[in-house]
Order: sequence, then structure tokens, then C-alpha cells
Amino acid sequence: MLLAAYPLRAQQTYVVDDFSPGYFGKIYIQDTAEVFSPGWVAIYDKKTKKEVVKIESEELALSLHNGKVQSNIQEVPYGEQSLIISEDFNFDGRPDLAIEDGQNSCYHGPSFQIYLDLPTGLKHSQAFTDLAQDYCGMFQVDAKTKRLYTSTKSGCCWHQDSEFIIRNGEPFLVRQVEMDMMRFPFQTTTTTTWSGTRMVQTTSQELYLEDESTRVVCSFQVAGNGKQAVLFTTDNDLALYYALLRKDGQLEFTYPEFGAETDKFTIQVASGITKLRFANKSAQYTVQQASNGALSIQVKVGGRVVELREQPGTRKGSLQPLLKLKPENLSRI
Repeated sequence: MLLAAYPLRAQQTYVVDDFSPGYFGKIYIQDTAEVFSPGWVAIYDKKTKKEVVKIESEELALSLHNGKVQSNIQEVPYGEQSLIISEDFNFDGRPDLAIEDGQNSCYHGPSFQIYLDLPTGLKHSQAFTDLAQDYCGMFQVDAKTKRLYTSTKSGCCWHQDSEFIIRNGEPFLVRQVEMDMMRFPFQTTTTTTWSGTRMVQTTSQELYLEDESTRVVCSFQVAGNGKQAVLFTTDNDLALYYALLRKDGQLEFTYPEFGAETDKFTIQVASGITKLRFANKSAQYTVQQASNGALSIQVKVGGRVVELREQPGTRKGSLQPLLKLKPENLSRI
């Protein structure tokens, strides 16, 4: 009964001989009943049968296929990744080796030590190893473009993708895209690109309003310039925001700004006209809805007033829901 109730624990050594004409491997798993087990991975020269590399680990994750170990499985970033991966990482025409050393990449994912197959034999490369340690699992190789790709993330709302070329025999970053939605529903995308002489950084911001916790109160396209003005609430109506989007959809202006969520709106109804007011250090804003429903925005900068009128036929919603909703940063006067 005890044998039936508990899985049998056994150590096992597997031979892997499907990844290289010059090398074969052995994988030792201390406890085959565990998902993560102590063990080691060793590489041997096929001609001499001598061990050339051995990596010990406290956490190896081995999957069997019909009872056998397979190399070169790369279900990046979160699927199965073989303990031995053979591919030409530095594009010199010789297949190199990635050997799992544990679960040190993002979210307790597999990490690897990289050995380049040089004319003198296998040589450890810290520069390539960093790409297989500091991101999510093993890096990806594009042999056609001779580029390497990594990805990493933090939770649902921060992602980073990087692209490398080989320069002087080592990975060299040429492009990195970072997408930050920590301040949902605003997404900030920072792109860093190698120009040939230096890294050039650009930043853009977008607005995502499809989430069920976000409500668009009203919006309209600004006559004459194609921009879009949007009033919306987040966190199930707990906070009110105003945003102005450029014609290409990129965020031009938002109130409150990040870090200033305590900034307030006021709303007032007089003589059939509804006015929503807010201000920052640069200007005073009044979103106005006339008795016929038409929306406009007055922006006062110093002694100058600019009026943004709606493009006919583009208005959606109205200010009226704000008379009933109770965002924490809105007060009625």
C-alpha cells in the first residue's frame, strides 16, 4: 500500500547523442520523481571519450519523450527547453552548446551556460551566458539575419525585448523595446536603437481603454487637427482622467499626470451648460457641454484662450454621467 501511495524515487543517468557529430552528453538526475532535481550535465568528446565539460546543478528540469532525452527543444519563453541545446550562436559556422545550469532566469525559468565551439575546443563565454541568465529562458537565434533575441518581463505590465548582433565575437545590443503598463491604461514604449555611433532612445505613449474596469465618459475629434479628446474613468469609476491623443493615436497630454493623481476636477451646471474644470502649472482647462450637447474645450494659458471644438459627427457620450458618478478626484460646485 505504501509503494502504491507514493511515487518511487530513483536516480538515473541518461545518454544524449543527438546534438553533435563531435560530442555526446550524459545527464544525471538524483531524483526522477521530482520536477526539479539536483544533478549534473556532462559533455564528452566522441573520439577520446573524455569529459570536456561538467555542470552541476541543484535544480535540473528534465522531460522525457518516450523514455528518452531529446536535445534542442526550445519552447521559448515558458515551455520546455532541453538541458542541452546545440546551435551556432556566434555565426562562425560551428555549432555551439548551451547547457542548463538550473532555474535562474525570470520566473524560476531555465538558465544556461554557453560554450563556444572554437578550433581549440569548447570555451565558456560569459557574454553569451549572460543572455541565457538575465532574461526569460534561452535566447533565440536567427541564422538568416545573424541576430540573437531575448525577452523578459515583470508581471503583466512590463515587458522588454532585445536584439543583438555579433560584434568582435560577442553579443552587441542594437535594439531594445521596453513596454511599461504599470500605470494602466497608459502604456509607455521606450525604444533604444544603435545608430552606428551611439544608442538613440525614443519614447511614445498610448492609451488602452478596452479593459472592463475603464469607462469612456465622452470623447470627440478636435475640428481642424484630427486630435481626439477623451474623458474616462479607471478602477471602476474611482478616478477620472482627461487625455488628448494625437492623430496617430499617441498620447500628447493627460491630466492628472503620473505621480499627481491627487489633482482634482470640479464640475458645475449653470443655465443648462455643464463645465468640467481642471488646471496644472501651465494652463487652466474647461471642458464645456452646451445645452444642445455640443462639446468644446477652452485652454487658458496666461492671458490667451484657445478653444478646441468638436468635429461634427465625432462626439460620443456626454458630461452628464459625471453628475452621478463619484470619482475620488471629482467634486461638484
